[in-house]
Amino acid sequence: MPEKELITVAFIDHDKNFFEKSLALLQQAKDIEVCVTALRPDIGKQAPVAQEVANKICKCHPNVFIHSQKLMREALAKDFETVMKIRANIPHTRSVVTFDQYDEETALIAIREGLRGLYLRNSEPSRIVSCVRAVTRGDVWMEAPLIGRVVEEFSRLYKHVDSLRPPTKGQEAKLSLLSSREMEILGLISNSYMNADIGKALFISEKTVKTHIKNIFEKLGVRNRVEATLVVVRSGLTH
Repeated sequence: MPEKELITVAFIDHDKNFFEKSLALLQQAKDIEVCVTALRPDIGKQAPVAQEVANKICKCHPNVFIHSQKLMREALAKDFETVMKIRANIPHTRSVVTFDQYDEETALIAIREGLRGLYLRNSEPSRIVSCVRAVTRGDVWMEAPLIGRVVEEFSRLYKHVDSLRPPTKGQEAKLSLLSSREMEILGLISNSYMNADIGKALFISEKTVKTHIKNIFEKLGVRNRVEATLVVVRSGLTH
């Protein structure tokens, strides 16, 4: 019988500990070949997807592309054209995004943009291999506790979730229109805080949080939390 083709993987991350553990597991798997790797701990100082890395990924045409939510958020804000180049050149590659803290809206938009896997970084390390195999088969990967939440949120938000738009200089300038409280909330949104978490952190009700977020979106001219976060990142207000 002919040997099965290897699953090729491109893996970029900003966290050294997670990167090294996951990479070791992927390299140990006999059916997986890691063709591109990049550790980018300097994510806040320069465009996190460098041109040479993008070129390597496009040349490799990996079956699976693993990258962190934080890294791709920074990439979209600071190096949008490079990210779009990667997508255009490897349209059949299945993407897996790793999350520190699960964010329904980010996940929904990511799925609409072609995401095939949601991987929580505090999961059992060996599950990264299972995740790669699953998305290669054409499955969507997510941890069991997240499935119900995604289905529920997808039903509620699907009609309101649009394809992601890159931030503009005009939106960056509009940050000055936000009040100090709105800037505080925007900072928490950019760190993946959900409404309930924001309310607890600032000692205000969820209803008040929702009102502030609505005002923030209107002032910045964005449609969702992800686009708001991209504006913050593009402006250099995050690390």
